[in-house]
Amino acid sequence: MSEEFRQEMPPAGGYRPFNYNRTYAKTLWGPGLFVAFNLGTAITGYFYNIKDFRHRRLAIYFEDKDLVNAMEPFLLAERDRIVLRIMKKNRELEKDLMKEVPGWKVGTWYGEPIYFTLGDQWIEPTALEANIHLKHNDWHKNAYWRQEGPWPTKPWLSP
Repeated sequence: MSEEFRQEMPPAGGYRPFNYNRTYAKTLWGPGLFVAFNLGTAITGYFYNIKDFRHRRLAIYFEDKDLVNAMEPFLLAERDRIVLRIMKKNRELEKDLMKEVPGWKVGTWYGEPIYFTLGDQWIEPTALEANIHLKHNDWHKNAYWRQEGPWPTKPWLSP
C-alpha cells in the first residue's frame, strides 16, 4: 500500500541562475505622465479660479450695492443736515457782515426777497451758493460734497 519513497531532485539541467543584482520598483510616474498630470491640474485650477473669481467679484459687487441702498436714506439725511447747517451759517455770516448797512434784512437784496416760498418744493442750493463765504482754497474742498459717494468706487468690482 505504500508507495516507494522517491526523493525530489533538481530539474534536469539544474536550476536557472539566481538574480542577486539590485532590482528597482516599477515606475508608475514617468516624466511624461508627471508633466501631463501637473499641466492638466494647473489648467483646470486656472479655469476654476477664473470662474470662482467672477462669482466672488459679483457677490462683493451686489453686497456693496445692497449696502449703498440700505445706507442711502441715512446718507441723504446727513447730507441734508450738512446743507442746512451751511445755509444757517451763511445767514449768520450775512447778518454779521451787513449789520452796519441801514435797512438790510437777512435773506433779501435791499428789501426784495431772493428766496420765494414754493410750498413743499425744495430747491437745492448750488455749490457756489452754499460755500459763498469760504476762502478760495477751502471752497474747492467743500464745493463738491454733492459728488462724493459713501466710499470711493472700485472700477474693478463693476460687472
